[in-house]
Amino acid sequence: MTTLNNKVAIVTGSARGIGKAIVQRYAALGANVAINYASDEKSATETVAEITRMGGTAIAVQADVSKVADIERLFETALERFGHIDIVVANAGVELVGKSVLDFTEADYDRLFGVNTKGAFFTLQKAARHVADGGRIIYVGSSNTAYPLPGRGLYGGSKIAPQFLVEVLAKEIGARGIAVNSILPTAIEGAGVFSDEVKPEFLDFIRSFRPMQRMGTVEDVANAAEYLAGELSGFISGQHLLVSGGAPA
Repeated sequence: MTTLNNKVAIVTGSARGIGKAIVQRYAALGANVAINYASDEKSATETVAEITRMGGTAIAVQADVSKVADIERLFETALERFGHIDIVVANAGVELVGKSVLDFTEADYDRLFGVNTKGAFFTLQKAARHVADGGRIIYVGSSNTAYPLPGRGLYGGSKIAPQFLVEVLAKEIGARGIAVNSILPTAIEGAGVFSDEVKPEFLDFIRSFRPMQRMGTVEDVANAAEYLAGELSGFISGQHLLVSGGAPA
C-alpha cells in the first residue's frame, strides 16, 4: 500500500471533481495537502473540513492559475504552512466541447489556453523549482489528445502542449530523482462537463466502443495519481498514463 506520511502535496483545482478525489486520496495516505480553488470557496472549505474530520491536515488556497502571481502565492503559502513540497498535481482546467473550429472565439481561446496551457506550464515550472529531490510532478491532461474528436479542437489543443512540457521537464530535472508524468483521463463521471447527470444516449455511446463499457470515475483517476505519487513509480518518468478502460480515448 502507498504511504505518503510526512509528504506535502499541492493539487490545483481540487475543490471538487478529479482534483478533490486526488487530494482526498493523498490525505488518506498521510500527506498534508494544499487544496487550490479559483472561485468556489464553499466547496474548498467543505473539502478541507472532510479531510480534517478523517484526521488529515489540509489548507485551502485561492489562486487563479491563469495568473502567474497567484501560482507563486499558492506555492509560497504551502511552503510557509508545511515547510516543504513533495508532490504537485497540475489538475486545474476548464472544458469547452461541441464547438467547431469554425465557431470558437478569441475569448474562448484566451479562457482555455489561459487556464489549461499557461496555468499548467507555470504550475509545472514552479513545481520544478520547489519540489524536493525525489519528489513527484503530475499533470492531469485529457484522452482527447490521444484521440481527436470533432468539436474538441480548442480544448484538446490547450491540453496537449503541457504533455510536451512533461517530457521535456522529465529530462531536465531527472537527475534530482523527480518523476514527471501525465494522467490522461477519459470522460469522467462527476467531473467537468459530466459533473451533472449523464444523458442515457451518451452512456450508450460509451458502451459501444469502450471494452469496459462504462465511464471513468474520479476514483479511477485518483488510483492513477496514487500510483504516480508513490515509491513504486519512482523509475517511471516522462510518460502519459491513459485512463480509459481499454479504449483509445
